[in-house]
Amino acid sequence: MILICPIAGVGKRLQPFTYSKPKAFLKIAGKRVIDHILIKLKNSFPKGTDICFIVGYKKRQITDYLKSYYSDYFNLHFLKQEPIGYEADTPFFSGVGDAVLLAKEFIQNDDCFVFLSDRLPIEDYSQILLNFHQDICDGVINVKQVDNPQFYGVIELNENGVVKNIHEKPEKPKSNYAVSGAYLFGMSMTTRLFELLEEQSKIPLENGQEHTITTIIQKLIEEGFKLKINEMKKEILDFGRPESLIEGNRLLLAEVKVQDPTYEKLIQSGNIIDSKIVPPVIFGENIKILDSVIGPNVSIGDNVIIDKCILSESVIGDGANLKKIISSESIVGDYTILEDLIKKNITIGDSSFITTSNSKSF
Repeated sequence: MILICPIAGVGKRLQPFTYSKPKAFLKIAGKRVIDHILIKLKNSFPKGTDICFIVGYKKRQITDYLKSYYSDYFNLHFLKQEPIGYEADTPFFSGVGDAVLLAKEFIQNDDCFVFLSDRLPIEDYSQILLNFHQDICDGVINVKQVDNPQFYGVIELNENGVVKNIHEKPEKPKSNYAVSGAYLFGMSMTTRLFELLEEQSKIPLENGQEHTITTIIQKLIEEGFKLKINEMKKEILDFGRPESLIEGNRLLLAEVKVQDPTYEKLIQSGNIIDSKIVPPVIFGENIKILDSVIGPNVSIGDNVIIDKCILSESVIGDGANLKKIISSESIVGDYTILEDLIKKNITIGDSSFITTSNSKSF
């Protein structure tokens, strides 16, 4: 089985954080989003599995990182998706359908598993594989029942539990089964899948349109291919929007087993001084916490200094320097300096400097 990950997109909804890094490189609960995903894949696929990453935006950052940390387990391949245009200096691409098409050369009489880089299941991916091998079907789509299906691809089932229709972000959804970031296409349908993707790629795009994979799956269904669903019981985290990062951080922290839950080693080392930590909280390397109250549900990156702050329900990036901040439900980017601020719902990109005083303490 070949794994395919479209990871070329810019992640415009996550700007300003994605100005300096791809959206899958945002750190949540102590790890990058792509790390969380690949750890789940390690639990589901054997060593030596081939993964083809379709890169574009920040391609060198992605390839260098993945080669450094995952080439010992996975056979990594990288293909470049060319942008179809630019808005200012920001590229935009033709969609997930065209990204998957680029991996055609790797899929020769084999099953393929497509996973998205901004969707993370709390469960691993083993159940979708089990469902595929236990049932007589051509493919399986990962789904989750949600309250707002109009924001997702939506699945309709027939009376036998087979996928009848799939619609991309319908105004009036006919079910609440939302497509949740993973598709397994059996070898019985991959040849036709790529034929249809190729036909779609030749259709001109306009007004922000994209070549999706949803429309191709609908055509496969209409041609008689049998697809089933794998319903995830636990949450599937959608990291495509800033507001979802806070909720995702909270859910992931609930899963993390901290080796030193009292943070005694950090206190003894002098890295936490005269401060209260309200779990769950996760700290990166080389942090310094002074006269502060941190938690619950706070993720703090590497090389961070926090002085005289009260923080909860927040994500603090690497290299941040915070002094006299009272905040909750906030996302602070890497290498950001903040001072003298009382405000909820702060969203600040990387390398920012904000102070309400004339202090030059930084």
